[in-house]
Amino acid sequence: MKKIFHIVGAGRVGQTFAALLSRHPDWRLSHIVSSRLPPNAYGATVSADIADLPEADVMMIATPDNAIAATAERIARYAELTPQTVVVHLSGAKSIQVLQAVRERGALAGSLHPVFAFADVEHSVAHLAGNLCAIEADDAHAVEILQQLAEALGLTAFTVPSEYKARYHAALSAASNFSVTLAAFAQDLLTPLDFPETLSRRLIGDLMRQSIDNLGKLPPLQALTGPIVRGDDGTVAVHLAAMTAEEQVHYRAWAQATLNLALARLDKEAAQKVQTALREVGEDEV
Repeated sequence: MKKIFHIVGAGRVGQTFAALLSRHPDWRLSHIVSSRLPPNAYGATVSADIADLPEADVMMIATPDNAIAATAERIARYAELTPQTVVVHLSGAKSIQVLQAVRERGALAGSLHPVFAFADVEHSVAHLAGNLCAIEADDAHAVEILQQLAEALGLTAFTVPSEYKARYHAALSAASNFSVTLAAFAQDLLTPLDFPETLSRRLIGDLMRQSIDNLGKLPPLQALTGPIVRGDDGTVAVHLAAMTAEEQVHYRAWAQATLNLALARLDKEAAQKVQTALREVGEDEV
């Protein structure tokens, strides 16, 4: 028998899940709560009110993180819940404690967080399968349902303890968001060269992909390349001399973090020379 599920929220993640699960033979999308979608989107009943939700095996909250608790409270107050209903949120940062309202009504709580950048729905539908997802629950039935959801979406599930959920998400945000910010900084350094934007993007993107490929095979310390891990203080000094004062601030921050990582591969003298090159002009006189 197919498992019936609802989705509350129709952003990129909610619509991706709706598209994929509505095609799966073991799952049936019953209702979507959204004011954005047309009637019968993804073959479901589209409603603007949580109070319209009938009983289901899974109620999936696909709202922004800040709205999860209030959504759970509305589900607890108005939706049809049973002791077998699993209410699932999709946040990587929030634990299942944010679903306390539905737990107090006797429903089960869980979270499923795909480790994937949902840039747009079409791309996400095509490429979500094959990635990882974090699941969190404190009930065996809820864990089983989450694992079945992950399998239906083509995801490989792993568990995250509730107390480390925020730290887990901070790590993923650093890897995903900061890498984009770093790419933008690197491309901005090329601005005076008047390269076509496509060339600048390819120069930076190709090299970053090579580094990511190296990280898939080696730990960070061994994957690290470049002048800092080689102890090439002269190159670091030349880099800084070519930059504006504002650019130097950002470069120094990233370079210092890189030097801290590289220390295990540098002798003391080489590390000190790089550290000296990173000091701001006049710092010794302060």
